[in-house]
Amino acid sequence: MKLLKQIKWNLIAIAVAFIALGVVLIIFPAEVMKTACYIMAALLIIIGVISLVNYLRKDIVGIIYRYDLVVGLSCVLGGILVIIKINDLIMLIPVVLGFLVTISGILKMQNSVDMLRLGNGVWHVTFGLAITNIVFGIVLLINPFAAELHVMLMGVALIYSGLTDIFVTVAISKKLSEMEKNLPTVKDEEKIQDM
Repeated sequence: MKLLKQIKWNLIAIAVAFIALGVVLIIFPAEVMKTACYIMAALLIIIGVISLVNYLRKDIVGIIYRYDLVVGLSCVLGGILVIIKINDLIMLIPVVLGFLVTISGILKMQNSVDMLRLGNGVWHVTFGLAITNIVFGIVLLINPFAAELHVMLMGVALIYSGLTDIFVTVAISKKLSEMEKNLPTVKDEEKIQDM
């Protein structure tokens, strides 16, 4: 359960970063493109460092078939590349953010299926949030708006994505905690065997 708590807080931290970036995009739509590149680089590096630390903290049994090292190094290198090639990447920001929002929606869709399988009554809410998230992402990728309006819409989409990620993460975590409390303890199993 300790690992699940760690994953929960990592997901919430990423969601808060999405929200913070969204707020910045809404407040400063004209000046934000280069700043967004630096923020994106910082986020990639932070995610990379968190993944690397998680990799180094686990014993060998805990890291088999997990890719924290690969994810960590890839994110750190990606962040450095964004800083080095910032002028070339400014035009790609809407595509990258649109892609991230779309992926967030797809992940939420999987979460809704997981919630359904766990018997969580709000799975349909998560499914609806996921569809909206995916639509947001696709609209950002198509980019039918003027530049400044498009940047503001990216901000709204990131805030929505971050808030709904937090909602889904907390809902799943709460359900898993309830399930853990209902599992029989070792003492309960011993009593059953004694009967």
